[in-house]
Amino acid sequence: MSYHFIGLGGVGMSALARILLQRGEKVRGSDVKTSPLLEELQSEGASVFIGHDADQVLPESIVVFSSDIKEDNSEYCKAQEQKLPLLHRASLLHELMNGKKGCLVAGTHGKTTTTALLASVLMQANLDPSFVVGGQLLSLKTNGRAGSGDLFVAEADESDGSFLKTSAFAAIVTNISDDHLDYWGSSRMLDLGFQQFIAQTEHPFWCIDDPRLAAICEKMHRGVSYGFSSAAHFRISRFRQTANGIIFDLNEHRDIELALFGRHNALNGAAVFGLALHLGVAPDVIRSAFQTFSGTARRLEFKGEKRRVAVYDDYGHHPREIAATIKALRDLICERRLIVVFQPHRYSRSRNLIDAFAPALQEADLVFMTDIYSAGELPIEGISSALLYTRMREQMGGKLHFLPRTHLEMGVANVLRPHDVVLTIGAGDVTKAGEPILDLYVQRAPKLHVALLFGGTSAEHPVSLMSARNIFKGIDPSLYEVTLFGITTDGRWLMGSDVFEKLEHPVAGGEATLIPLEALQKCDVAIPVFHGPEGEDGMIAGLLETLQIPYVGCDYRSGSICMQKTWTKCIARQHNVPVAPFLEIDQISYRKNPEAFCHKLEELIPYPVYVKPVHLGSSIGVSRAETREQLLISIEQAFHYDDTIIVEQEIANGRQIEFSIMGNDYIRIAPPAEIVNQGAFVPYERKYGTTAWEICTPAPISDSALQIGRELAEKMYIAASCKGLSRIDFFLDARGCYWFNEINPFPGYTDTSAFPKSWQAAGLSCGQIVDEWIVLALHKHRLRKLVQRCR
Repeated sequence: MSYHFIGLGGVGMSALARILLQRGEKVRGSDVKTSPLLEELQSEGASVFIGHDADQVLPESIVVFSSDIKEDNSEYCKAQEQKLPLLHRASLLHELMNGKKGCLVAGTHGKTTTTALLASVLMQANLDPSFVVGGQLLSLKTNGRAGSGDLFVAEADESDGSFLKTSAFAAIVTNISDDHLDYWGSSRMLDLGFQQFIAQTEHPFWCIDDPRLAAICEKMHRGVSYGFSSAAHFRISRFRQTANGIIFDLNEHRDIELALFGRHNALNGAAVFGLALHLGVAPDVIRSAFQTFSGTARRLEFKGEKRRVAVYDDYGHHPREIAATIKALRDLICERRLIVVFQPHRYSRSRNLIDAFAPALQEADLVFMTDIYSAGELPIEGISSALLYTRMREQMGGKLHFLPRTHLEMGVANVLRPHDVVLTIGAGDVTKAGEPILDLYVQRAPKLHVALLFGGTSAEHPVSLMSARNIFKGIDPSLYEVTLFGITTDGRWLMGSDVFEKLEHPVAGGEATLIPLEALQKCDVAIPVFHGPEGEDGMIAGLLETLQIPYVGCDYRSGSICMQKTWTKCIARQHNVPVAPFLEIDQISYRKNPEAFCHKLEELIPYPVYVKPVHLGSSIGVSRAETREQLLISIEQAFHYDDTIIVEQEIANGRQIEFSIMGNDYIRIAPPAEIVNQGAFVPYERKYGTTAWEICTPAPISDSALQIGRELAEKMYIAASCKGLSRIDFFLDARGCYWFNEINPFPGYTDTSAFPKSWQAAGLSCGQIVDEWIVLALHKHRLRKLVQRCR
């Protein structure tokens, strides 16, 4: 007796065949074309045939089929004619589970990942389960296993109602969405099917965040709930995502790390954690399995990266799955441009959900749709790729494009540029498109044209040159073509490879140079490296916006706010961020009655005080005063650099703690830096060069001080409408209280500056920091274009 599989290469069928082979049974089977799965099965002992032929079915075979096999299939007909035993794959699964405790995973979405995770946890616990997974476990390189333990983990398939053939010892039910209505006929019948499945399960675990599922389970008063809801038995809280996966709390179990991405996988993880505890697995074993879980093939699977373009692949084909996958990937890649290559799956699904795909894809920056993958379905009259595209285009506009499957790889590759992320998504052959897309992109080898602008008329001109030189060193010439634009201290523009030398050794009386608009507009992106007025204050940002050139950093409005110390202190007060007492005065008002100003100041603020120009940084024009006499001298010194000054109270023995930030929609904060000055004033000459004071990164502060400082820094970053990058500076007093000092909309990037040191402490090289800036510049420009189109 042997088993003959019609459609052996299917992921579910092949898993069952593997278990039979491992149990010593003879396995044969056919499929329409070869595949890696078939090759693996052949190496494991199965007899494999390409193409369906009645002669391949031996007498005395048990013939296994799935719901996808049509009744006119030659092998199926042969089995009927010969009166051979015919087993639906769900019936075979039921037979294989005899004598074991079935742990099933049901739901419209998330079954494969959840099943694989549960199997991995039980393997880690040395329970040696049998399992059938609808995808390859990347760590074990298999989708099926015959274990010696008493647990059998498997997906329960609702698509054809076959999940009702097996009563489970325990089951996880992830969610219910309208799908496979061609079988169920209506949403109500689908819900009744899940209700029956839950009723025949001894220990159901169900997601309370899914309204349809919750309505069924709460009415039945059965099982254990999990989810983000406060009513869940296993409640998820403090969810966050990192570059390595997700972290969340589950009841008293704190900081659970799972090497997957997205809130939907936190739900899957919560379900597995809860069921594993119920099965007697120790929490530490579950945690370890979660940390090392490498996922399954085609579930947000990373396929590779070349020339800073990454490709991921996912099996998702229902709008709910698509939306969850895109959201998870967006949270991973942050502001990088996300290009989704979408292949609709089945005519029936396209018909039933025709208006649901566009909302699911909206989080992408660009979508390329290709032809509907039939999956063996016959075409449905009136349903076509053209119709689906037209309906989606009505909602998505110019974000959506159509490419025939035969032109898909080349069409996508032609629009790619460094830092893009491609997601191929669908249950068809779109999974094969990723590698060719990358190869074709590499053949094009496009570069981004970067404008590096620096210098300027500010007193901080020398600092700008030092920063720009360091940034220039970090620009990868294999990815970027750089044009240097310099501005002299008297406002002349220079362009060319020798700009640094010309600015460092200026020639008196040089010819006035107009802004090289044509050259600027040829650039894809700009990095404006200016410190101080007429540059960092938004002036250059306004020029670049007028020219429609993407650039990194705050826009002209935010830049002007951040460079005005009084304004930022007022914003801090409005947002309950502590500031030292201060008083602002302009030069004209001061000249009218200096004595009255000093008197008012001394009533409000005790000595010692600091006197600062409101629009400058780098400690230029800043001095400390302990007496009226010193105050008058300090005021005159500050008015030498600015027509408005601010006088503020000194924070006694205040430590200077600086938080470096990058991000537009996704704010990232580097480990804080501290200027090691023992509470002394840090003048200009102690910030730069060989005499600069040491900067300690990360700053030696407590965990609570770190958390509070990060929260205050992020609050100020958002309140001042910062974009791209900034550095938020505070004083930390002896009691552990923070006092806001200032915002640097484009912080220094010299050898002794805190910003590069902080990000290097976070693991970023100079080149990676520049890459981040390019991504942020392009992202901000895309957002601006969207706003303009909506006006």
